[in-house]
Amino acid sequence: MESVGMTVALLLTLMILSYLIDDTAIYRLAASALVGLSVGYFMAVMLWNVLIPQWRELMTTTDSLRRGLLFLEVGLGVLILARGVPRLGLVGDLGLAVALGIGLGTAGAGALWGTLGPQLMAGAGQGITLGLVATLLALLTAQFYRPPARGRILNPIWTGIQALGRAVWAFALGTLFGSALITGISLLIGRAEFLIQALSQWWR
Repeated sequence: MESVGMTVALLLTLMILSYLIDDTAIYRLAASALVGLSVGYFMAVMLWNVLIPQWRELMTTTDSLRRGLLFLEVGLGVLILARGVPRLGLVGDLGLAVALGIGLGTAGAGALWGTLGPQLMAGAGQGITLGLVATLLALLTAQFYRPPARGRILNPIWTGIQALGRAVWAFALGTLFGSALITGISLLIGRAEFLIQALSQWWR
């Protein structure tokens, strides 16, 4: 089984790397298999670890409050699954909107109180808080807000703030792109090492 797994991994890696030559049917087949297996694994995990246990608890629990919450959770899940039916697309959109709203609200509150708040408190009195607030204001000013009118005095100040915001924005994008590039190169090196080891074992 180990040799079979090694052979399948080698073939899939070569099929994915064939994209360097051209967008061939072999690459599309491997990409489709990767996406299909990932979605299938995720759906199986969600089915056996979330939906079925929740449904069993809903059928066996005697607590009315818990039963109501479980019924709401299962109902939202059914609404989201309804998006797969064209005639029920509007109902599915409602369930998806509720799920995204709850998820984004939870993530936003967590980022605000778990990341931004502690950083502001830790940097208080050391100039870090002032720099962070100035950066946020510059980004908001440069990207999301425009004043209704400008005067001779405010115009140069506003232009400078916008330039600062664009510079910070460009620096952040450059940093993210560099990190993504380094990650991609690391993955490519890892796949190359795997290919060398697999081919060496294959020819033995």
